[in-house]
Amino acid sequence: MSSPLLALCPRLDRVLRPLPILERPTALEHLERLGRAVGRRELYVKRDDRTNPEYGGNKPRKRAWLLADAIASDRRTLVTAGAIGSHHVLATSLFGRKLGLEVCAVLTPQPVSEDVRANLAAHAALETELHLVHHAAELPFALARTMAAKTAFLDRPALILPGGSSPVGALGFVDAGLEFAAQVREGACPEPAAVVVPCGTGGTAAGLALGFALAGLPSPVVGVRVVPSRWMPSSVPWWIAGATAALLARHGLPSALRAATRLRLRIEDRWLGAGYGIPSAAGQAALARFGELERLRLDATYTAKAAAAFLDLAAAAPSPDDAYVFWLTLSRSPPPGAGADPSAYLGLPPEFHRFFRDRPDGRNA
Repeated sequence: MSSPLLALCPRLDRVLRPLPILERPTALEHLERLGRAVGRRELYVKRDDRTNPEYGGNKPRKRAWLLADAIASDRRTLVTAGAIGSHHVLATSLFGRKLGLEVCAVLTPQPVSEDVRANLAAHAALETELHLVHHAAELPFALARTMAAKTAFLDRPALILPGGSSPVGALGFVDAGLEFAAQVREGACPEPAAVVVPCGTGGTAAGLALGFALAGLPSPVVGVRVVPSRWMPSSVPWWIAGATAALLARHGLPSALRAATRLRLRIEDRWLGAGYGIPSAAGQAALARFGELERLRLDATYTAKAAAAFLDLAAAAPSPDDAYVFWLTLSRSPPPGAGADPSAYLGLPPEFHRFFRDRPDGRNA
């Protein structure tokens, strides 16, 4: 399937063509066993875990556009940031290195799990240039310093914002929203009462909502917050959607500006739990249910919390026939660092080694 966004906005193709790293359209599947267990007949999953055979999830959709933009701008280095277990940073390095680009990332600590360790360890093999700061509040300043240093050394850096949540990155999910709307029109599922996605930096939810509005699909997008509001104010997805619409309007799609005024998008705070990267009881229960009943893999940080919201919202629906869609954003394939030699982390800068050791009291460093 070619890009439905380029079909809608052909002038965009003259300046920016997404990299061919997606296997699309991803399937829209009926969650029959889960639906029977919770008494809801019309539960569905959008299988974005299969966007790329090597490393799927929502990250390849954004990287297809972000890295195409970097190459078109003749950039040599990608500079980005995230937590130590960031899927965004890992995907940026994996796909960027395949294109011959250098990748530099500024990372901040988060609660440590085996998934976090696997993602972090993968950077040793990818030869990502890593720098550690002690708190998320330091990231903007560290990014600015890194960009200045790379520019001074003539490395021609491209800044990839955390989560890839920029107007260019959001194009990947405008595209996905159009893809999904076509599947609904073709009868893959009834028109959903809601489409539920994790919301960390806001780009996925913003792009989907704009794509739905462009397609005339009235289903609301529910972004389930997985980070504190001080990291991502609730206004951010609307800003991203508006800026993305302005980008499309500049390239011959003025209807995007009108679409941005009728977004159906809300951010839900109720399933965050104790904070970013900290498993919640509701999330872990949803993780177990999805695994046992549908053989779908979730993670505690993002998808489990969104899955808990999905189940609760569906259970509260006025009718058991209301359709709800869970957008699965975690890669089906394990991260490149999974199954690596336990000593692989020794290839990382020394300041990262502590995240692979347990404290004497049994807690992670």
